[in-house]
Amino acid sequence: MLSILVFFAGFAVFSAVYGFYFVYLRLNLKKSWGFTVKNDFQPSVSILVPVHNEAENIGGKLENILAVSYPKDKIEVIVADDASDDTTLEKVAAFTKHNSQLNVRVFKQAERSGKAAVLNAVLPISSHQIVIVSDADTYWPQDILEKALPYLSDPTVGAVTGRGLNENKGESWVTKSEDNYLQLASVIRLGESKVHSTIRFEGGFCAYKKDAFEKFDCESGSDDSGTALDVVQNNYRAILVPEVVFYTSFPSNLAGKLKIKARRGNQLIGLWIKCFRLMLKRRLVLPKRIVLPEIALFIFNPLIFLVSLIAAVASIMIWPISFFSLFLVVFLGGLLIFARSLFLELFFDNLLLVYGFFSFILGRRYVAWKKTPNQKAN
Repeated sequence: MLSILVFFAGFAVFSAVYGFYFVYLRLNLKKSWGFTVKNDFQPSVSILVPVHNEAENIGGKLENILAVSYPKDKIEVIVADDASDDTTLEKVAAFTKHNSQLNVRVFKQAERSGKAAVLNAVLPISSHQIVIVSDADTYWPQDILEKALPYLSDPTVGAVTGRGLNENKGESWVTKSEDNYLQLASVIRLGESKVHSTIRFEGGFCAYKKDAFEKFDCESGSDDSGTALDVVQNNYRAILVPEVVFYTSFPSNLAGKLKIKARRGNQLIGLWIKCFRLMLKRRLVLPKRIVLPEIALFIFNPLIFLVSLIAAVASIMIWPISFFSLFLVVFLGGLLIFARSLFLELFFDNLLLVYGFFSFILGRRYVAWKKTPNQKAN
């Protein structure tokens, strides 16, 4: 009987955390930004493209930047190469030979040091006060800079990110469920941005004012979200602009999904633990009404989910033929029929966050591209 009570109590708390925070943020979506957006703001920008063995993608990425509808004399592109040993740099050279109208510079790191480290190496040599980071395997719409940069015209805004959309969202149940997650995450990130800031940044498009941060975050492995937190800690806002989108492809198989989500979960858990520590020291700038629910979503809710799952399995094993077992079968069957993608996404995400939590506690860190003694190269 105790296991059944534990299941229902855990399920109630788990659902309430999601429900209340989602409703709270939905109510903030239509609020004004609280700052001025100058639509004619067209600053010069340095676009940093970090690469390691991106021969398949770098040519298309540079062609994509060239096609952006923004004055080319205001764009500087720096390909930040982290010791590639394929033909990445040859592809860059071939592009620049035939496209001199785009200012492309190359920085080559002699030894692999990781994505954030190579970004920090090129940051001092970037020419402009606004730097934009974009992964080589992402695709930008032509008007992305025209939509994003006006939000940086206000002195209170230090960083802007966009929404990543999957080009292959209908390819499998894995990509469909990921699309559901992205829609939910976009509501949360936009709601947080309207309240104050979101630190859930994405590597496809991150624009920063140089004055708002000192270096890209190397500690958590999350150069995007970790740097966004630093921006907020320097008394700027970091926001999601909903009309700014970029495209990428997500793995269509479960193994690929689990690898990406485990890494991302570990990194974000580390960031929210960092926020919690800053809050205890009374040094946190990010509002508690954002931090506390996010800590609950990323740390406590997954643990509650695990306890509820264990309680449910134990109850079925003890009372295989019971009203509770029948209820659970009907309930789960209904979810699989009417909300399959959302249910599977929540199920796997929370299990992966449990893994991410314990892997973080045990000292494992996921750092993009860098191979360490306790970690395979990502």
